[in-house]
Amino acid sequence: MKKFLKYWAPLYLYAGIIFYISSIPEPLPQISIPYFDKFLHVIEYAVFGILAARAFKNSPLEVLRRNFKILAVLAAVAYGTSDELHQLFVSCRSYDTFDVIADLIGGTIGALYYGRYYPL
Repeated sequence: MKKFLKYWAPLYLYAGIIFYISSIPEPLPQISIPYFDKFLHVIEYAVFGILAARAFKNSPLEVLRRNFKILAVLAAVAYGTSDELHQLFVSCRSYDTFDVIADLIGGTIGALYYGRYYPL
């Protein structure tokens, strides 16, 4: 239970925060910087990638520990996709494939960062 609270609970909490923010019809004022929202997605999912890599790396199952970077990236893109689908049901929000790509990039950066500075 201590390992769950230390390694998995932060990931679940962060995923909940992402879900909550995605439920807000207009979470940010319109910013005129091109692709600024994509930059925010990259940062948001880099953190997700770090937390997912950390959780998988400290899993009790060897197969999860050994493949923690790949699993973190897959978790990030899966959650990013589900988040975009969730936004289809929120007024003033929509599904954006480029947001999913930004989520994939961010998750990859986060997982690689964690793998680089916290190797097996």
